[in-house]
Amino acid sequence: MRVKDQNKVVNIENFVAKNSTAKSPIQLLIKAIARTVNQHKVDYDQLRYVFKAVRHQCELEAPSRGQKLYELPTEDEMIRFYDVIENPVHRLIFEFLDGSGLRVDELCNLEVVRIDFKNNSVFVKEGKGRKDRVTLIGNRLLEKVCLYLAGRNNRYLFESNRNTRFTTRRIEQLCKLYKERAGIERDLTPHTFRHQWNTRLAEGGLSREGREILAGHSKGSSVQDIYTHLGVGGMKAEVIAILDKKSQVSR
Repeated sequence: MRVKDQNKVVNIENFVAKNSTAKSPIQLLIKAIARTVNQHKVDYDQLRYVFKAVRHQCELEAPSRGQKLYELPTEDEMIRFYDVIENPVHRLIFEFLDGSGLRVDELCNLEVVRIDFKNNSVFVKEGKGRKDRVTLIGNRLLEKVCLYLAGRNNRYLFESNRNTRFTTRRIEQLCKLYKERAGIERDLTPHTFRHQWNTRLAEGGLSREGREILAGHSKGSSVQDIYTHLGVGGMKAEVIAILDKKSQVSR
């Protein structure tokens, strides 16, 4: 949040004491939001969007944070993680995160029609920053997806038994559940799989530019730029080879 008066001293103890009462502005705001959420049946993703829009309109800025170095799970830990997953759909969800580099919300919103099975490509519609991009998946993962979709009539790639798409919250819950069952103590979230994917591409020799394009980090790229890079630079064959060679071990 912007600080307009650098000389103003905030007494944290008084602030906490003031806002711990039932009639404090913070508590009243929480109750008002809760009533609105229940009244209009707002889901988790919609509520996240609302708060993001409010922060933007109020010009609120998140405090800067130091860059965090991620400590990735070991191969043994990932084998244990997959070993405790008995539900094949849940297993494929994490294999897809691991093999595509998608953010968890991008996976939840991924429609089957956005997957080009002939070219091993996935079109991400309005990812982070509302940017479109194309990424790639390996042949092994593609085969598993084809087997999974056989006989299904999904709109979204991953849908629950009620024919509704998985939510980010649900996938986060599943990740935490299987992490605990596997006895993994280090941090492991759905976003960890994106870091693993990026690391494998780097270790496989893919250029930084190529990784940024596929991950959606390239600021100046457009969809046309991506297709051109895939065709001219030969990145498609290189990426598929890396992903198939380094595909996550899952028994």
